[in-house]
Amino acid sequence: MKTRALTQLLATTSAPALLLKESSVQWSNEAFNELPKSDRHQVEHWGRESSDELLVCAGTLFERLIAGDHTLVIASGHRAVAQQRQLMQALIPQLQSGASPFFALPQILSQLLGWQSAAACTTLNTHQLTLVGHWHDRQQQPPQTLDLNTSLAASLYTDHAGATQVQEWSQPTRDPLLPERGIWLGQRVEDADGNMIGHLAVWDTEPQSSLADSIHLLQLCADLVGAWLPPKPADDDNKTFAADSLTHLPQRDALDAALEHIEQNHPEHDYLLALIDIDGLSRINAELGQQEGDRVLCTFADKLRHVCRPDDRVFRFGGDEFVMLMPAGKQPPPLLKRLGQINRSMAEQLGHPFQASAGTALMTEVNGSSDELMLLADSRLQQSKKQGAA
Repeated sequence: MKTRALTQLLATTSAPALLLKESSVQWSNEAFNELPKSDRHQVEHWGRESSDELLVCAGTLFERLIAGDHTLVIASGHRAVAQQRQLMQALIPQLQSGASPFFALPQILSQLLGWQSAAACTTLNTHQLTLVGHWHDRQQQPPQTLDLNTSLAASLYTDHAGATQVQEWSQPTRDPLLPERGIWLGQRVEDADGNMIGHLAVWDTEPQSSLADSIHLLQLCADLVGAWLPPKPADDDNKTFAADSLTHLPQRDALDAALEHIEQNHPEHDYLLALIDIDGLSRINAELGQQEGDRVLCTFADKLRHVCRPDDRVFRFGGDEFVMLMPAGKQPPPLLKRLGQINRSMAEQLGHPFQASAGTALMTEVNGSSDELMLLADSRLQQSKKQGAA
């Protein structure tokens, strides 16, 4: 190895680099010397003694190149430009449509990187995680609540833990999602204020893709999610939310705050959530004009208000979707019956056909998780629309 030429080439690169000869440090560049002392020691130890193929230290991926008695340890400068472009092309339209990144990313990551399984979790409380998105064997799996103590991701949530972790196991674990053996990559997700809000993970028994590519893309996704999600308000109870300019209903941010408040302060009470969609609003806009479409939205919003009990709340979720949040006692409120009455009244008042579909879910069906509540209601809404079209 031409060590002099090599060190000259790497001297000014921003990628930390370390050259070992017979397990002794022969040279390191300025970028490596600027690392914290503990990180330098970890990289040196891995370069000399570890058999692991890759090292993730302080969120940076290191690779090892060996020639004779020389070992070069260098931070991976690989950037999968094509994969980044594909990620953006798949993720951004879903975010713009209102989809949760924690629901959308597992399918995107699994298909893009070729891992058998991918998951995205958010923190439910100090002991539990909400599995929002789970893609396995080319299928979307249902959401569920996970025990943090039995999850392989538990180490991501400990103080001073690395935000990126690689784990390999050859015997069955307590994690209910994992096979008997495999490799797992996990990436912690933090909001704009640095608060832990969840994690992303991919795993497989025999990964076919580059670990470097996968780690880089997981880190990129975590940065995107952290930047996309708004920081948590310091005091949600005193926060004022802007109403929708057309229907004058509270919007999605107010719904999110209401669900979070219920989740944290009223776990003993049950609530019914209804996700309601106006069927064929785009057709009404195309055939009768935008003004008629706006009239439909305003009339429908007004009728939803009138069927609300004192403690019921209605929100405009976006586009042609509305959400009703209602306290549920021993018997859930007869929302579907009320919606049928509204459909008939709307058609009569507007003078043309009208139909709205709904999917409902109870908090007690999802162990108090608002994320799972929304996903379950949406799943039932899609079933209702399919049945109506049949």
